[in-house]
Order: sequence, then structure tokens, then C-alpha cells
Amino acid sequence: MSDIRCHFSDTTLSTPAENLALDESLLYQINQQDSLGCLRIWEVDQYAVVLGSSNQVAENVNQAACLQDQIPVLRRCTGGGTVLLGPGCFIYSLFLRITAEQHLAGIEATTREILNRISDTLNQLKPELSVEVHGISDLTVEGHKFSGNSQRWLTTTLLHHGTILYDFDLERIPRYLTSPEREPDYRSHRDHLEFVTNYEINPTQLRDALIETWQATEPEPALPLDRVQQLVQEKYATENWNLRR
Repeated sequence: MSDIRCHFSDTTLSTPAENLALDESLLYQINQQDSLGCLRIWEVDQYAVVLGSSNQVAENVNQAACLQDQIPVLRRCTGGGTVLLGPGCFIYSLFLRITAEQHLAGIEATTREILNRISDTLNQLKPELSVEVHGISDLTVEGHKFSGNSQRWLTTTLLHHGTILYDFDLERIPRYLTSPEREPDYRSHRDHLEFVTNYEINPTQLRDALIETWQATEPEPALPLDRVQQLVQEKYATENWNLRR
């Protein structure tokens, strides 16, 4: 990993769509300005289904339940699987400069490198839980997933999206999400409630540990808020993007 000293942001905007648009906007801004990376930590106070960039709505989302409960169905710019965000789900967006060697190694190797760092951090905080990396992009405790991760790459910058369930209402997951299109071998066809778990930790403690891990000691960068609103209107609030086939 290149020099990991980076900016820190804990700005959470009003809606899930705005937060997804902020991550895309920051990715392009950091890439274009050739600036330091950034660790952004956020959490939404409303539930929202968020698809990976290539996921199909019909195969991942219980649309009837989402419509009945007024749960928005959104799509992010990174890959990976479909997730449910909401209270008790800690979200980190990591913007890192990448080297030519990492471009050659690819997304999977870089994801593993980032997850190894995070699992090491968590195991220092709570060694009794023994966090492990499973599949391509999951963090687990005793084979139960509490963190999913995904990436998007530009020329010299990557965005790594991650979630950590720490006090999440797990019963909501099977209400809004169907069984996934693809699953890692270690899931072994378990349903959502058999597969996922909370990693019980104080979110402030988790925040401080990730700041230290990524040396996120630089002040918050100027946020491209005008671009965020433009992206919301043109993309993240549209059915053409969110419900595309």
C-alpha cells in the first residue's frame, strides 16, 4: 500500500443517496487533484437497501416489502453485493492512492491487503473475538459475517467501501434482501440470520482505531457538495440508475 497518511472526514449528509454521491464525488476529486487519500466514516439514521454497481434488483431485493415500508432502493458506484444500511451499521469509505504494482495485482489482492489491516486492528481491540477474512471481501467471527467490502478504481485512486454491523437489527435483513445472486463457499447456503452477526463494539472506539490504522490525521478536505447535489439529481435519485437492469 502506498503512503497511507490521509485526510479524515466524519461528515454524514442527510440522506443515503447524498452519502453515496459524496463518495463518488470525493473519489473523482482526489483522483483529479492528485491529493492525499481520505478516510470517511459515516452512518445513516434511516434504513436503505444499497445494491452493488452491477447487481440486479429483482434477484436481490424484496421490492414489495421495501415499497410497503418505504425503504429506498439505491445503487452505489462500487461493486460487491447488496446490503442493508441503517442504525447500528458503521460505514467506512477509504480513498487511497494506488501504485502501478497494485494495478497489476488487481482489486482482489488490494482488498485482501486492506482487510488484513482492518482485521489486525480489530483483533488488537478485541482479541477474544478472533476476526478472520473469508471469501473475497468479508470479515467474520466464527464463520459469521459482520463486514462486507467493495471497491471502485480510477487511474490513481481507489475507493474501498466497507460496513461493520455493530448493533444492527439483523431481523430486517431477510425482510428486505433475498438470498444473494452469488455467495462465497464458506456461507454454505445459510440464510441471512444464520450467516450474519453483529461485531459488538463501541463505534467511537472503532472510529479511533481506524483513524490510527490509516494515519487519518490530516484535516477534512474541501467537500464537493455542489457536485454531490448534481449527482443526486442526475443519478442517485433516479430509477435509471438505481433500478437499472
